[in-house]
Amino acid sequence: MSKSTSTTSKKTDANQQSAGGEESLSRRVADQLHERIDQVADHAEQSERSLHDLSANAQTKTQELSSGLTKVVRDNPWTAVGGSVALGVLIGMFARRR
Repeated sequence: MSKSTSTTSKKTDANQQSAGGEESLSRRVADQLHERIDQVADHAEQSERSLHDLSANAQTKTQELSSGLTKVVRDNPWTAVGGSVALGVLIGMFARRR
């Protein structure tokens, strides 16, 4: 084997090792990215479930408040009218000051 053939062979081996190292690095980076994406997806699912639960609780409480307010207004209609007028006067006074 001549000297140039030997040098070419060494360069080819070095290039293959370099390509193997780059491939290994690419694979590790891809694996880490997949792991992080999975973590983010899990976190998003947990957040979605939590928001769904909060929404259901808020809806239930809103319905309870609405029922209670309706009962109070039906039991005391003139008190509700007076309270509404007083609130309207207060809002008008504060709006006029600005």
